[in-house]
Amino acid sequence: MRLLSELIGIFLIVMGRKVEPEVIKPTSVARISITDLRSLIKDKYPGCDLYLSDKEYLLCSHDDIALFLAQDSSNKETYIEEKYDCDDFSYRLMGQFSIPDWSDLAFGIIWTQIHAFNIMITEQEEILFVEPQTDELIEPTGDEDVRLIVI
Repeated sequence: MRLLSELIGIFLIVMGRKVEPEVIKPTSVARISITDLRSLIKDKYPGCDLYLSDKEYLLCSHDDIALFLAQDSSNKETYIEEKYDCDDFSYRLMGQFSIPDWSDLAFGIIWTQIHAFNIMITEQEEILFVEPQTDELIEPTGDEDVRLIVI
């Protein structure tokens, strides 16, 4: 079935039509309420401003995030100071996750005093950072001067 889909896609490209790549769905089924997510983040970063937009979130599977990042090309953009810098990379990556099935992941943007990057909450309810310029997953040290988180 997948081969047929790929052949049809190649045919449409040859005929001059744009073909959207097939988007897989995340495999995680673990969920967290806005109340529990707020508590989890505020326990770790009590002084940060926090904006959560949904009542419930899907927690992030490491495999899902790795696969998504491998298929995404946001990190290939060129860094341009004050024009396309860390906050722009972060917004872009968060936007890439803002598609059906992926948009309810506990994935967002985090700002410190000196840097902007992305944040995800794993199925084990751990906080991880994503450096959107390199796609590196980073474990927080606890020393981050977090100012704002938006999920």
